[in-house]
Amino acid sequence: MGIRQYITACHMKKIRFFCVGFWLTLILWGGCASQYSEHLQPVRNSFYEGEVTAAREKLNQRVKKAPEKEKDVLMLNDAILEMTDGNIQKAQSNLLTVRDHFEELEAAALKKSTENVLQYWTDDNMTSYPGEDYEKVMLLSMLAISELLMDGTDAQAYAYQISAKQDEIVKRGEITDPNDSNRKINPKLNYPRIPLGPYLQGILWEETYTNQEEAARCYEKVVQWLPGFKQGKIDLERAEKGVHSQPGHGVIYVFAFVGRGPCKEQVDSPATQFSLLIADQIFSACSKYSVPPTLAPVPIPAIVTEETGIHAVCVDVDGCNEAKTETIADINKMARDQFEIIKDQIIARAVMRRIVKKGTIYMAKEIGQVNNWISLAADVGGVVYEASETADTRCWGLLPARIQVARIELPIGQHELSLYACNATDRRLGMKSKVKVNVLNNRNTYVLANFPSNNIIGKIVASSD
Repeated sequence: MGIRQYITACHMKKIRFFCVGFWLTLILWGGCASQYSEHLQPVRNSFYEGEVTAAREKLNQRVKKAPEKEKDVLMLNDAILEMTDGNIQKAQSNLLTVRDHFEELEAAALKKSTENVLQYWTDDNMTSYPGEDYEKVMLLSMLAISELLMDGTDAQAYAYQISAKQDEIVKRGEITDPNDSNRKINPKLNYPRIPLGPYLQGILWEETYTNQEEAARCYEKVVQWLPGFKQGKIDLERAEKGVHSQPGHGVIYVFAFVGRGPCKEQVDSPATQFSLLIADQIFSACSKYSVPPTLAPVPIPAIVTEETGIHAVCVDVDGCNEAKTETIADINKMARDQFEIIKDQIIARAVMRRIVKKGTIYMAKEIGQVNNWISLAADVGGVVYEASETADTRCWGLLPARIQVARIELPIGQHELSLYACNATDRRLGMKSKVKVNVLNNRNTYVLANFPSNNIIGKIVASSD
């Protein structure tokens, strides 16, 4: 062999080993991500026990160690802590930052970016967190509520965006029918709608006395989307008569974050027939092969919820019982329903990742023309990957289970409100918490309290403060 041939052979060997090493590194790197849920649970536990300071300390510890792609979801959780402590402006700043980033990710998702391609060789933990559909809706909901507690300048705009975002999410849910490539289907058409946006628009229009017809139209949507919401029918009747409140009176809206919201945990799910069809459609679009008919269960992030005994929040005014909150947004139900509707698509993504990674091992072995020992190492690496593969359990884990509201019309002046959690029979479950609120003539005043458990945590925040 000549010198030139010898050098060429050496270079080829290096290239082959580089190919094998590169692909194996990608596979093992993608399969060794730690579970986000493991870091979130201590924060949730402290929060639900009423230890807001301890929850913030644990969250800050995670922020210092967390990868960059986890920062958005950590910022969302911090926003809830800030709202609970009464730091509404800081909470809103966090929410706006994440909202802007989510919008950038939505725009990028419409294109075939490098990050979108790489996620099949690693896993979703290694890509930027785009937010679940229900989280995007709740982000705007929290912005609207936080704005009501401040000067309210942008509250109407945020309230409108809550409904607009739901429309946009559904519109973008269209996919090719796995059973017929010439037909489109949209599973997200079955997404439940929450009427929080129209409700907030209605109460804001009422207060202006300039467009009672628009307020009535908003309440019509509330009644249509949530027939069981009793206050909605009362609001609609009042708006049609054009009366916000009696002369010398104003209105207090008590918003309550009730119960413990959704989170994610990893579960192993079998590949359903429909999910395999979806995966096969994606896979065959970029290769000449089809998805194998059967596969071992794949890890996916499942929505889990925990229900407490809290049914509502009772409100006493100046020592007399006046109202009880009703659910205007059931976040737990929304998260569960959305998960079930797109579960096959989630499974299909997990199936695709497994196929791509398995195929990568075989391709690396073939390209590298590896010997038996390296081939065995590659096979072992694949086994290690499957054993250590993790689902993306990142989530906005400090959301409430439900957002509830009560409307109370009162004479102008200062009033003392006592709030306490109650069960379905109105029996008090925890301690009463009090706040003094100023009621202005024919104007709205907003109050926010957080009841993840029987007792309130943090501060009661009032816009009149």
